[in-house]
Amino acid sequence: MSEHIEETGKVGAAGPTGVVLDGGRRNVAPRLGEYDATVLVGLRTLVRDAAIEYVDDEGEMTVELPKLPQLMAAAAVSRCLAPDRLRGPEIKAIRHIMKLTLGELAKRMDERTAAETVSRWESEAQPMGSYAERVLRLLVCETLAEQAPGIDYRALRIVNLTLADPWKADPAYETPYVELVYGRVKEQAGPIIEAWNAAA
Repeated sequence: MSEHIEETGKVGAAGPTGVVLDGGRRNVAPRLGEYDATVLVGLRTLVRDAAIEYVDDEGEMTVELPKLPQLMAAAAVSRCLAPDRLRGPEIKAIRHIMKLTLGELAKRMDERTAAETVSRWESEAQPMGSYAERVLRLLVCETLAEQAPGIDYRALRIVNLTLADPWKADPAYETPYVELVYGRVKEQAGPIIEAWNAAA
């Protein structure tokens, strides 16, 4: 359990059973079939069959997800492989997942890109051009792919990606969820590991 992250919130307990974990008594509900991890990740992310819900004697709920940093990396890489244009809040979330400041991301994008430009992209005060978006997507995937071994990433997927802007036709359009499952994968010429994968 040491590699799990917890998010706490209040909910009613629905018939959990008691177990002892980490020296303390907690009531356990079964593994959740679906869990909206958007708040934790910063990108619209739906986790399947991986979140475990615990409810204590006072009704406090805790949801644990395995390997949160890897989940965040897998969500960012998956989102960058999707055709919908990146929105400002997504750019900001991805920058946070990469643990970069505005200035650091700007410098990694291009020596001529200013931190103020990245800030305008994030606030949607200035649209990101197609070329800059492809550079950002490649940068994200190249930086995070090692932390997301279950996501099939190849640079040509981004180079050949036709970017779509569904918000032009429908301003209320919502980006589809990145759907991930936690399971076993075989690394290239390596061992079988547990990692976040795209849901089938």
